[in-house]
Amino acid sequence: MDVRVPPTAQECREFRAREGRVELCLRLMPQGRDLHAFLLGGEAHVGAVALASPGEAAKVVQRPGHREGELAGCVAERLAAALGCAVSVSSGIHFADISRAEITTVEKLAERLVDDCLQCLSTRSDEPC
Repeated sequence: MDVRVPPTAQECREFRAREGRVELCLRLMPQGRDLHAFLLGGEAHVGAVALASPGEAAKVVQRPGHREGELAGCVAERLAAALGCAVSVSSGIHFADISRAEITTVEKLAERLVDDCLQCLSTRSDEPC
């Protein structure tokens, strides 16, 4: 999908998805031509940060003991490729005693949020998504 419609400086967007006790939020904040994104869920914190540009692999910094880095990198790469701009993703996802099935749910919901975001930005009008 080639979207290439980054949000304007006035538009901050938020997308949410939930399955069972797992709820994720993808929040977008434009920065000039580029984009900051926040991928959040569960207990608030910063576990990893990723930076991607179109056509380049994301650079990821992850705190010791955290596992959000790979997911933040994937989200940054997808958004950068589709929007044609640099994208940073700050991720903090923590659910106590998370099961393997719930980790799979987190991955699935994150993918859905990116899909929803790109769909919204490709069809946007004056109405918020």
